[in-house]
Amino acid sequence: MATPPHQPLPPYGFGRPAPLPCDVCGAIPAVHTVVRGHQGLVVTLRFLTKEGTFCRTCGTSLYRKMTSDTLWQGWWGLLSAFAAPVTLFMNIGARRRIRSLPHPVGNLRPQLAPGRRVLVRLPALIITGALVAALGVFVVPRLIPSTPPSFMAGDCGRNNAEWPEQDLEEVGCSSAEAEFWLSEGGKCWGMDWLVYLEYSAEQEMLCAHPMKK
Repeated sequence: MATPPHQPLPPYGFGRPAPLPCDVCGAIPAVHTVVRGHQGLVVTLRFLTKEGTFCRTCGTSLYRKMTSDTLWQGWWGLLSAFAAPVTLFMNIGARRRIRSLPHPVGNLRPQLAPGRRVLVRLPALIITGALVAALGVFVVPRLIPSTPPSFMAGDCGRNNAEWPEQDLEEVGCSSAEAEFWLSEGGKCWGMDWLVYLEYSAEQEMLCAHPMKK
């Protein structure tokens, strides 16, 4: 039966279990949990654990250190590339248990320093920077529509598609890659092709003449 709100809770030892002390500093309250880490050693790997009863301060310190260490030590190996993300995911539960505690009191020994948050430590910043760089190099260019080259009469180029499809690229007329030269649209004959208007700098018809090899 729940204690009525207007009545104070009984002291520890009278129907209430005494809170667990922290294994590190002796403060209360604390919670039993497991904080994990991982090291990739190229041809092998190593799983690390810190199991015990920790207060909010000491538990946070252990979580941040082992998670940060995993971010830079946990990728050096084929199997580690899979084990490291699993380790980081498993630490989420430990972090939630630790953060649910109130601030500890009554420590008998020095507490571990929590330090900076994981996301502002150097390993996380390096990984974030690498992801942003990869995004900029491989993803962003694909999202930006390409602008077709603008041709004028007298220019030369090549077609990266099969005629009559056109994927034109401008190249120098003296280049061995040049496949055609352009003239005004009214001068087409034989095997020439009219160029799409989107490739015309002045939005006028142009004619592509095959280069004689």
